[in-house]
Amino acid sequence: MSHGPGPRGVVRIAAPHDAPDRLDGRWAHWLTEHERAYALGLARAEEHLLARRTAKEAVAELLALPGPPPWQEMEIRRSAGGAPRLHLSGGLAERVRDSGPAVPCVSLTHARGYAAALAWWAAP
Repeated sequence: MSHGPGPRGVVRIAAPHDAPDRLDGRWAHWLTEHERAYALGLARAEEHLLARRTAKEAVAELLALPGPPPWQEMEIRRSAGGAPRLHLSGGLAERVRDSGPAVPCVSLTHARGYAAALAWWAAP
């Protein structure tokens, strides 16, 4: 997992049929408790949930992770200014830290049931 020769950015898009109902138990697998609580407190919760899951998929692709993403080791949080930021924990945080000082950046959007996310390496 290097910040060099791999992709500089990854875009993922999810359609409404990719989002189960807001109370579906799979959300507890994909998202942290904090992410679910945040999204469920908003109008169009499924879009907010789906945007966070889609962002994690984009990050996993950017990092070239083998197998399914380590869902619970990634969390999309809001910065003080409201922009999303990625927080890593556990073994994934160690792997990324060992490969360089940067943590991927993320951007999310959603509308009419669709969600999209961009994950990229910030310029050094």
